[in-house]
Amino acid sequence: MSNVEEFRDFVKQQADFHLRMANKYQNDPKRNGLHVRTSDKFNELYDFLDEIQSKRAHAKRLSVTWDEVSDLPSELVSELSISEADKTEFHVLKVINDAGGVASLDRILVDYYKQTGEVVKRSAMNNRLYRMGQKAMVFSVPGRKGVYSSEELSEEDAAGLV
Repeated sequence: MSNVEEFRDFVKQQADFHLRMANKYQNDPKRNGLHVRTSDKFNELYDFLDEIQSKRAHAKRLSVTWDEVSDLPSELVSELSISEADKTEFHVLKVINDAGGVASLDRILVDYYKQTGEVVKRSAMNNRLYRMGQKAMVFSVPGRKGVYSSEELSEEDAAGLV
């Protein structure tokens, strides 16, 4: 589950809680009003997070993934607009996902070699990861140099990594 989904669920629970509290204090205008305003703000935040998640889902649908094309006939794959760079990015994403969604540059280099038999220079892989980051395909893990994830992580999530 992505961070946005987790936060959406939490925000919705808070909006519902404050609405229940507003009903509980319907005879106390000050408390009622405070809970109604808080519930409204949480609902606005929920809508905002929902919009972010929708945009992410739509952006992901614009391109194909390696999982979608890996078992297709070569005749069809040759008709797709998949460059060698795209294939490299597919393999890098697979390495990161196979590692549980988070991997160090060292882990990526080793597993990429095992997957493809190709030795990639550290600087070349670092450049590839940077370009993938610009396209929001991978994300640098906050506070961890040379560590990448397939989903954007919060600093709290990153702190829990071993």
